[in-house]
Amino acid sequence: MPISPTGLPLPAGVTGRVNFYAAEYQPKTLTPIRAVFLGRPDDVQPLASLFKPLVVQRALRDVDAGRLRLNTQFTTTAANRSIEAYPAGANSLQVLARRAIFLSDNTASDLLHLAYGPERLAREVRQDSPCTSVLLTTKAWWAAQAGLIPAVMTPETAAGARLYGAQPFDQRLQTAQSLIAASQKRTGPEVERQLDLYFHGPAYAPDMEVNLQNTSTARAYTDLMARTLPGQSLRPATRAVLRDIMSAGCCRPAAPKLKTTYWAAKAGSGWGILTLTGYVETADGRAFAYTYLNDGSVTTDAEEMERQIRPVVAWIEQNLSGLKVLR
Repeated sequence: MPISPTGLPLPAGVTGRVNFYAAEYQPKTLTPIRAVFLGRPDDVQPLASLFKPLVVQRALRDVDAGRLRLNTQFTTTAANRSIEAYPAGANSLQVLARRAIFLSDNTASDLLHLAYGPERLAREVRQDSPCTSVLLTTKAWWAAQAGLIPAVMTPETAAGARLYGAQPFDQRLQTAQSLIAASQKRTGPEVERQLDLYFHGPAYAPDMEVNLQNTSTARAYTDLMARTLPGQSLRPATRAVLRDIMSAGCCRPAAPKLKTTYWAAKAGSGWGILTLTGYVETADGRAFAYTYLNDGSVTTDAEEMERQIRPVVAWIEQNLSGLKVLR
């Protein structure tokens, strides 16, 4: 497969480690045909909220299997509520799936993640994409990173995170289960308050994100999204739900220059982190996917990082247009 470095410079203001991979895929088999990259696309980096489409797609597979229904209700409690805005009361699977993508709602994602089974999802993702690690709910990694689970992470959180990150998969999976259980004894507002203190205090360690968060590489995650976001593993009804939800996700160009029939997209952001992934079907029947991973940025505020989304998305579209010309 031809693969070449992109010749396009990154937008002004982007700092830190950036790795990017975009490829064209054979529409039926979803095998890569050609690709462009920036940096080191096989380096492991934190995904931030990019893992949420996997949670939604697997929940919809359980709908197909009869284990869940689109109208199955889930109730937000103090134990399962994560940080930031959350869906109060009881909400259906379909409502939570849309919130997890459109609003990047952490609680909505966690409710579906817990219902599917974190260990089950972790093992399936590892089988589908060995370079991708999805072990923790959002509340679990944030509570661990904020230093709120010393019994599991050790009192020195950064050192505990390095030990966790270095564990073999099965041992790490056991630790992840302990972190998830312990995080449910903390409230969402408590986790959020402690995170603010952690990120602005002396305990912050830049390597904690890659040790604690769900991770992948730009190349591996692009390939995984090319197999996930078309919805080919779902039945027609749930496939339509997935594609409708993902077509409302952040972020894509407001007025795409590419003539597309479907653009699934998801973004993630955090302390010095901006991540973007997507899958695109063009009007002439071609299929593309991409992943952009940026960590270690000197821009530390999440809202400031999000201001980079529009120029970076435009840069990604330029890369996809370049790939499209290469036929």
